[in-house]
Amino acid sequence: MFRSISPEPKTVTVYINDKPFTAQDGEMMASVLLRENMTATHTSPQGQPRGPYCMMGVCYDCMITLEDGRNEQACLTPAEDGLKICLSVDPSREGK
Repeated sequence: MFRSISPEPKTVTVYINDKPFTAQDGEMMASVLLRENMTATHTSPQGQPRGPYCMMGVCYDCMITLEDGRNEQACLTPAEDGLKICLSVDPSREGK
């Protein structure tokens, strides 16, 4: 679905709900989540799943929680080695 325009991208390890995933250094976390089939990052106040949608920081549907407790948009958060994020939904229960 996505491909790098860099000839030799640096690979880093990011942690999503304590599980390691490979990403390119600087790749936006929303693209990492979508590539790993994690389409929901949190739920709306009405309980509906929300996830990456606009991919440019306008809709706020891709909110994630960083290890230090800050909430950020996945589409504006670059992957860096050792980055740890927490999703407020269980990705293994999506669609159930």
